[in-house]
Amino acid sequence: MASLAGLLKKMGHDVAGSDKEIYPPMSDMLNDLKIKIYSPYNAFHVKQYKPDIVVIGNAIGRGNAELEYVLSNGQTYRSFPEVLREEIIGMSDKRNVAKKAIVITGTHGKTTTTALTAWILEHAGLNPTVFVGGFTGNFNSSFKLNKGKYIVIEGDEYDTSFFDKGPKFWHYRPFIGLVNNIELDHVDIYKDLDAVKFSFSRFMNLIPNNGLLIVNREDKNTYDLSMEKRKSPVSTFGINGGDYYAKKINFSEKGTTFKLFNKGHFITDIETKLIGYHNISNILGAIVIAKFLKIPENKISGAIKSFNGVKRRCEIIGDKNGKIVINDYAHHPTAVAKTLDSIRLMFPVKRLFVVFEPGSASSKRKIFENEYIKAFRHADLAYIYRPFHVEQMNKRQVFSGTNVSRKLKKSGFVAKNFDSMDKMLFHMKHDSKSGDVIIIMSCRGFDGLPKKILEIL
Repeated sequence: MASLAGLLKKMGHDVAGSDKEIYPPMSDMLNDLKIKIYSPYNAFHVKQYKPDIVVIGNAIGRGNAELEYVLSNGQTYRSFPEVLREEIIGMSDKRNVAKKAIVITGTHGKTTTTALTAWILEHAGLNPTVFVGGFTGNFNSSFKLNKGKYIVIEGDEYDTSFFDKGPKFWHYRPFIGLVNNIELDHVDIYKDLDAVKFSFSRFMNLIPNNGLLIVNREDKNTYDLSMEKRKSPVSTFGINGGDYYAKKINFSEKGTTFKLFNKGHFITDIETKLIGYHNISNILGAIVIAKFLKIPENKISGAIKSFNGVKRRCEIIGDKNGKIVINDYAHHPTAVAKTLDSIRLMFPVKRLFVVFEPGSASSKRKIFENEYIKAFRHADLAYIYRPFHVEQMNKRQVFSGTNVSRKLKKSGFVAKNFDSMDKMLFHMKHDSKSGDVIIIMSCRGFDGLPKKILEIL
């Protein structure tokens, strides 16, 4: 929603918005753009602002004071995917042709792959419009409005709005579609893995026969779906297999190097500041897009080498008294495990101290407790904070930090759970040691924890 607000502002529209809570980096970006933010929700905001169109995010449901005012007063409203499609993707250039959408999807890796793909196109002089679900280092923003014929979009499988329960990425008219991986997630809207796969299958079928479907050869769910009858060509990637793959991989604190191959032929050497096998997969997917667009190899490798990543994706935010602090967005158990593995590659002899908040609709539910127990074992010590806003949930369905920490401790793992921020910070100050790497994992602001940790270390 913040990225869309920024794009609309750059197009010349007058934009304001409301949210329950506001936190960096998006709050800083919106402030820099002079976009007015109201908080918390109140019908008076809509009444006072008198908007021509109200763009309703999928977090808003019936009972929200502002939504009820909009409905009661017959105001025009749209979902944000509708506005993105009609105002940005459908925005005509001088030849009166809508932009060609490059849509990056998957349960994991969307934001990094989207930001990298956008940077490769920008580095190659293609002037793409960019729409990312995170704050990118190279653009110093989560969006960019450009006059080129391509738009690079992070495609989300979460539902669209209270009045449209289909996934957002069905709206984006993909010319090129990338699917990195498919897992069960968003269990508040998907009843099982088959339902998730159905949404991705329909996305794949939106790609035209002069476009390209790109899939991760090493993700079974993704690859099997792509092998069903498709109207568009299919290209694959994978660390160990696919049309494009990597060899001679080397990790260090400075990043990663590997050799890129295509169907048995060496293409070029790749050097990146990113680390971890999952990021090699992200890079390979972006490379397939770039090759399809006939971007020269030197432009591709140069963009990857200069790519500065995305905020809150393994972002080192401080080094205090020998303790390195990393802020990360990981919240699904697979993402937690893979992120910890990548940090282990960067700091193989340091103790990994993970601090986790169950904040997403899926992570604060009991369904993934056993997977989280396995994921936390990829660290050396785990602090588990209380689930975010579960007051309205059935208590039997709520993630139990007590249960998770107890099971971890039974196997000899050091784990603690906390309901109080002050208590957690007190223990952290005494439990952390010089040489530790402290990894904050949350999909929200974690009640200001990143700043507070740096203050108490």
